[in-house]
Amino acid sequence: MPPPETTLFRRGKLPHWEVKDGRYFVTVRLRDSLPHEVVLRLREIHQKLQSISPQSPEFRITQRVYFRTMEKYLDAGTGSCALKEPALAEIVADELLALRDWQVNVLHYSIMPNHWHALIGPSSDNPRPLATIMKRIKGRSGLRINRTRKQSGPVWQREWFDHWIRNDVEWDKTVRYIQNNPVKVHLVARWQDHPWTR
Repeated sequence: MPPPETTLFRRGKLPHWEVKDGRYFVTVRLRDSLPHEVVLRLREIHQKLQSISPQSPEFRITQRVYFRTMEKYLDAGTGSCALKEPALAEIVADELLALRDWQVNVLHYSIMPNHWHALIGPSSDNPRPLATIMKRIKGRSGLRINRTRKQSGPVWQREWFDHWIRNDVEWDKTVRYIQNNPVKVHLVARWQDHPWTR
């Protein structure tokens, strides 16, 4: 089986590989969710990915290091944790579900106090690049959050984490991770009790 068609693009100074008709696990975090030194470390790891083929095992291992470094601090609840406010979490949930207007499937998500996860699958009938999807949801939700809080300025960290889901086994594992996130950090005893997880 030939490798999937991939495209390299840059957001900011960091490289990003996008897979045609790919399904993605994405994590978006609030602007203040990580200490500065952790942001610098993540930037180093991400820059290393530039020279690695997205189909290689090394790429997946390096992505895992990136995610685990970020996850440690996000799960500790660093930053303002503004998404604890139900009205703000609701905005993110609304914008995730509004992607249906673009024929983008968001089948699972979890909105945590300082970040959110989602499984995103653009429709093969009307494929949109992941970068375009992320620009829409971050832009619209950020604008609405600022209006609600009567503030201005960036809400989200400019970069986001994404991982291309290669098969159904990986998909199922990622669904379990998303659903278990609020349980793991002791927000609820069962994921079904968390209003911002589906």
